[in-house]
Parts: sequence; C-alpha cells; structure tokens
Amino acid sequence: MWAYVSFGNTQIKVKEGDTVEVFPLQAKEGEEITLPVVALLEDKELVFEPEKLSGVKVRCQVVATRKGKKVYSFRKKPKTGYKRGVGHRDRLMVLKVLKIEKP
Repeated sequence: MWAYVSFGNTQIKVKEGDTVEVFPLQAKEGEEITLPVVALLEDKELVFEPEKLSGVKVRCQVVATRKGKKVYSFRKKPKTGYKRGVGHRDRLMVLKVLKIEKP
C-alpha cells in the first residue's frame, strides 16, 4: 500500500518502512508525528476522494535532522572584475514511516 502525503508545498509518495528527507517541522528527534494523506494506492486502485480518506493517517518517527547537499551559485560580470560565489545548504529532517493507518 502506497500513500501520497502532503508536506508543505510538496507531495511525497511513501510506504511502510520508508525513510524520507523533508523540510523540518517543529519536532524533535524520536517524536512521532502524523501526516495527512492526499491519495492512497491500494490493490492497484487510486483513492483520492476526501470522504474516503477522512480517517487515513501516516504515522512517522523523526530519525534525525541534518543539512542537505551544498548548492553553489556563482555570478560574474565581464570586463569589470566582479565575481561572487555563494553556497547554500537546506536543513532537512529524516522521517521513518511506521504505519499507514486506515479506519
């Protein structure tokens, strides 16, 4: 069984036992959180009606928080000697999907 979870501005496809890197929430390591389900893929049938998904939740445990891969940006203007390099790393939270609960 697969579930599509809404997280911030993104939707993530998860199943039980997966680990997912997402943007951080207000949760500490070891805490359990529940995420709302947008769609459910069960027995080769996609369910996305809100009345059928009203009680479906995904339980996750926060495994770790860390930084993502570094992204570099570089600007240069010709003939002036202007050069500027900037690096950025997103903060990420690692979630382990424990269970997809259905009523």
